Amino acid sequence: MSRPLIQVLDLAKSYGSHQVFTNISFLIREGEVIALVGPNGVGKSTLLRILAGLEPSTSGAIIRFQDIQIGCVPQDPAFEERNTPWDVLHDASAAKAQEALSRFGLAGDAHLPVGSLSGGQKTRLALAKIWMSPVHLLLLDEPTNHLDLAGIDWLESFIKGYPGTVLVVSHHRTFLDKTASRVIVLSPNQAIEYEGTYTSWREAKEADYQRQLDSYEQEQKRIRKVEADIDRHLRWFEGSHRQAGTNDFYRARAKGIARRAKAQIKRLARMKESAIARPKGEMTVRLPSLEEQAIGRRVILAKGLTYSFAKELFKPSDFAVFRGEKVGIVGPNGCGKTTLLRLIKGDLEAQGHLWVTPGARIACLDQELEALDYQAPVLDEVMKVVRQPSAESITLVRTLLKHLRLAADDAAKPIGALSIGQRRCIALVKLVLSDFNLLLLDEPMNHLDIALREKLVEVLQAYHGTVLLASHDQHLLAKLCTKILSFEEHIIVSYAGYAEYEAGGQLAGGADERLLLEARMARLTSELCTMNKDDPGYEEKEQEFFAAARKLRSLKE
Repeated sequence: MSRPLIQVLDLAKSYGSHQVFTNISFLIREGEVIALVGPNGVGKSTLLRILAGLEPSTSGAIIRFQDIQIGCVPQDPAFEERNTPWDVLHDASAAKAQEALSRFGLAGDAHLPVGSLSGGQKTRLALAKIWMSPVHLLLLDEPTNHLDLAGIDWLESFIKGYPGTVLVVSHHRTFLDKTASRVIVLSPNQAIEYEGTYTSWREAKEADYQRQLDSYEQEQKRIRKVEADIDRHLRWFEGSHRQAGTNDFYRARAKGIARRAKAQIKRLARMKESAIARPKGEMTVRLPSLEEQAIGRRVILAKGLTYSFAKELFKPSDFAVFRGEKVGIVGPNGCGKTTLLRLIKGDLEAQGHLWVTPGARIACLDQELEALDYQAPVLDEVMKVVRQPSAESITLVRTLLKHLRLAADDAAKPIGALSIGQRRCIALVKLVLSDFNLLLLDEPMNHLDIALREKLVEVLQAYHGTVLLASHDQHLLAKLCTKILSFEEHIIVSYAGYAEYEAGGQLAGGADERLLLEARMARLTSELCTMNKDDPGYEEKEQEFFAAARKLRSLKE
């Protein structure tokens, strides 16, 4: 086992009367990559600042076993806005600074003001500075913020190759699974340590819940058996007592039955007193179907769609979206994902052909966020979209809010008292409960912790309408999306799900090959539906479809 670096003992932090966390203890060892997870507001960023020496704790101790250097990259790295990346890095030798700029993808922007860089570029610059003067313990606070999928892949490689220890806060589940081998779960009253990936911790937690549930059900089964025995003895007693009359034998028998029943009643009371409570499991989301489905099978059709503004964002592209599909939009930052959503919404004039069904009732998350009434109580704000409020609809809304970790007390709070992430949840709940049948969501998971992201995935899975969302969250894309529109070399390419997108459309072997062949046939069917038989390329796609069908048939034989 590797040597210990830092021991945290009974750490606590409060701001005035507000207790952030208390009784926090854990160990950090040399060479580890550790994921620090927990709900929004539990104090993860505060804990990183305390470990970095940027903020004092209220009580407790941090023991360093070695003389170590600690570096911290915050969520939004701050630099002098007028400085350039070269200015930030050139304290070392020019050759070393040039290597850092090249290694971290900043060579082309070396002499631009830092203020003009994107959030992802600033994160790279902060990491480049640390790379030039490596630290023993690297603290990363939400490093995947502002990074596209390629940037996240790059960050994964950087962490895997980092020579020291890394403690990372992130709400990006797939990223954590690929980088971290240990998990620290932070809560207001403790820190739980787990050896393994985030997903393995969740699986272990689910297995533990199942064991508790099995124990509870077995205990309840024994209680029901004792209750049935008591009921049977009491019925015997009543019958025997009526039949006994003055017969001493039958009267003695009836009294014996009564004594056994009383003993059983006492036993039952003891069993119930010591019985374990039913463990709390995950809630299931069920949403009502849309009352009106005045919408055809095809919702969106693009043929030769392009868009230019000062420069060409993307070249003529073809794709279709069908009713009920959950479509993920992916690509590098600045490729045109948000622009595509605005074109579909009608905010921008399409260049090329873009048809959106007249029956589409479109809503955007950002628009709903702006429309929230900050003075209204949470429950009242959500109920505004319910056409005919009733006891049943109020129960549905309360259940949804509880599913998103908004308890009964939170339902009475004004919207303005909620966190940014909670307000995003409220806006999304309003969208899925309304009569909109086409949702356009741009980075809907921003500011949400992992557990809340997974809850919102369940809400979107239960939604009966069509969803288009731009996101870099791989877990969301894999779990939710039935189609992917990917910006590749300035062209929009359609994939039948995230698995085919990850495989790059290339076929694997065995069961994976059959799965990808089926996905490719589904994509080709979608594309052929958007074309006429005399269109250029129709015959080629048709032949590709037949070839895939023959290959799939041969694999199944």
